[in-house]
Amino acid sequence: MRRGFTTGSAAAAATKAAIIYQKTSKLPDYVFIELPNNKRLKIPVFLEDGLVGVRKDAGDDPDATNNIKIFSRIVIEKGKRGITIDGGEGVGLVIKKGLQVEVGKKAINPTPRKMIEENALPLIKDNEHVFVEIIVPEGKRVAKRTFNERLGIIEGISILGTTGIVEPMSVKALIASIECEIDVLIANNEDYFFLVPGKIGERHLKSITDTPCVQVSNYFDGAFNYLKRKGITKFGIAGHPGKIAKLAMGYYNTHSRFSPQATHLIKAIEGIEQDVNTTEEICQIKGSYGLNRTALLVKEKIHADFGFDVDVILFDMKGRIVGRA
Repeated sequence: MRRGFTTGSAAAAATKAAIIYQKTSKLPDYVFIELPNNKRLKIPVFLEDGLVGVRKDAGDDPDATNNIKIFSRIVIEKGKRGITIDGGEGVGLVIKKGLQVEVGKKAINPTPRKMIEENALPLIKDNEHVFVEIIVPEGKRVAKRTFNERLGIIEGISILGTTGIVEPMSVKALIASIECEIDVLIANNEDYFFLVPGKIGERHLKSITDTPCVQVSNYFDGAFNYLKRKGITKFGIAGHPGKIAKLAMGYYNTHSRFSPQATHLIKAIEGIEQDVNTTEEICQIKGSYGLNRTALLVKEKIHADFGFDVDVILFDMKGRIVGRA
């Protein structure tokens, strides 16, 4: 699969090209930037409305920021040699602790910031200081399709990247986002929260409690391993038993490719003799709190495998609590 480059690489390339353009009045078709691993990357650049930009290319990764334009506006003044970097329109503002950027600062992470500096400095004279403003005109719109608002970043995207390269591995990126969301909760003194598979579980959970939650999709394994590394031992799990009961079977990646349906297990635990095709049918047969034994088995299995003390809430598709432990 084809690799791409990060928003950090795009910002670094746009800045380097903008300095070249201001100093020579000529814009190259592309620039080479130095990456953190000491390799070089060739990135095309363009001029639009007087600003030098790069069109983000995420390769074959399903990245929400793919194909957006990232610009660098620069001002070169006489003074102490150096670079000041800030975010403009479309670059998010950090409003919660626990991220790599301080509260009140624009969401340009340390590695991209360093990349911008290291690629720009060779072009600057000893008596020149460059002020850099990274601009993403579509950033506010695109940010709605990212995790930013959940993480405490508003009004735009983040300028990210640890290697400068986007590997076509969206699972890795999702797990990194889960870890980041957990970090934010911990940093903001949230000592108890829930893990939920997705939006449905989150919506039902929010109807009964204000406790924060983290969407982990199918990747309970990644979330559990990270929580163990962080020393977190007490939290909650909530969702539909069709997904959550798979944990009682020891399947911590609950995607259907990696785990069987939990219907037969739940039938056995709850004493269901009727023929049923789905877990939701069992929920309707058993009614409110009818799957408490299933919830307890989930709790006990996770404790046995990880040592966690978890609270478990099971919802049917309408949001009724059908099991709790």
